[in-house]
Amino acid sequence: MTRAPRTLSVAETVPLRGPGGERIAGARTVAAAVAIGSALFARNGAAPPPERLAYLEREVEDFLARSGTRARAMLSFLIWLVVLVAPWFIGRLGPLGALPQPDRIRALEALERRFGDPLVAVKAILCLIYYEHPDAAREVGFDGECHEPRGAT
Repeated sequence: MTRAPRTLSVAETVPLRGPGGERIAGARTVAAAVAIGSALFARNGAAPPPERLAYLEREVEDFLARSGTRARAMLSFLIWLVVLVAPWFIGRLGPLGALPQPDRIRALEALERRFGDPLVAVKAILCLIYYEHPDAAREVGFDGECHEPRGAT
């Protein structure tokens, strides 16, 4: 009797750690993405709750680890471009994560007004990840249901 080959899950086929146990997604890059997210998803000037940022951190690391080499390199490059360049637009030096929360928000807004292209890709990925969190989805009114357009039968 021939047994059909077992289908592997994505988690089994794409390791989250390298062969030596090292992280595939760099911890500093993940932290940089979270610094962007803390400003991007701020409400009334305040960062999202710490547990939501912890979720974002875990999921960004997972996303980067499961991305292909080129995609991971490009997204990492764009994250670092945003983190290092955005403060310049408000006359500050150093990475975005070193700024106080109100300055982070202002820096991203200024970057987006003048040179938004690098931020678009980073925002798109971070939004996809952030709004997968059930609490974030509820906050924007998403209930998980598909809705048919008006007049559809």
